[in-house]
Amino acid sequence: MNLIKFVFVLVSSVLVSSTFVEGGYYYKTELLSTCKVELPVSVPTDWITMVHSCSNLMMQQVQKELNASLTYLAMGAHFSRDCVNRPGFAKYFFDSASEERQHAIKFISYLTMRGNLTDYHKHVLALIPGSIMTGVPQMTWDSSAHAIQDALKLETLVTESIRQIVIECEQGKNHAGDTETVNDYHLSDWLTGEFLDEQYKGQRKLAGMLSTLRKMENSHGKLGEFLMDKTFL
Repeated sequence: MNLIKFVFVLVSSVLVSSTFVEGGYYYKTELLSTCKVELPVSVPTDWITMVHSCSNLMMQQVQKELNASLTYLAMGAHFSRDCVNRPGFAKYFFDSASEERQHAIKFISYLTMRGNLTDYHKHVLALIPGSIMTGVPQMTWDSSAHAIQDALKLETLVTESIRQIVIECEQGKNHAGDTETVNDYHLSDWLTGEFLDEQYKGQRKLAGMLSTLRKMENSHGKLGEFLMDKTFL
């Protein structure tokens, strides 16, 4: 089929699936959506080398990152309430929520780059509503110090989860009964350089924030919390 004939057939199919109204054509999307173009292709899979145990942990990490994002969203919303009114802490936690969401995107992008979403995309996407349904354990916090302490615990759990992925991928197996292990050097290096460095620095920052806040509260009471809140604006 030459190009002109192809364009004619394409335009004709659109017109048939549309209704003329004043000012132009109104397209019936329910009819157009049934039109599918199948492109039978055969792509080699020899290049997909990530073992199942690693890919499973990576997909689970997507949900953990999204759960962390939801927790930070809850914290940001809490400190945005008029009866709490700590805009600095709210901004900090909202920014942290965006950061965790970006982490989830990075994990999905890496899985795509390694070819794992070809077979597992349904499982990865299923984790997204799953994390929303799981929700967060709480929606309010007694104080800013309490929230920062919970954030530090959360980051510690995320860091340990990433460490476990590195350990598994240094001695991963495709199947439970396999005796041969596979060291995924690239994935281990990516997790170590891209995430662990950031995680450890983030934990240290939260620990320092908590220490400073408690000292300010010991010296100035609630005024100390108010003053520290302003440092995030």
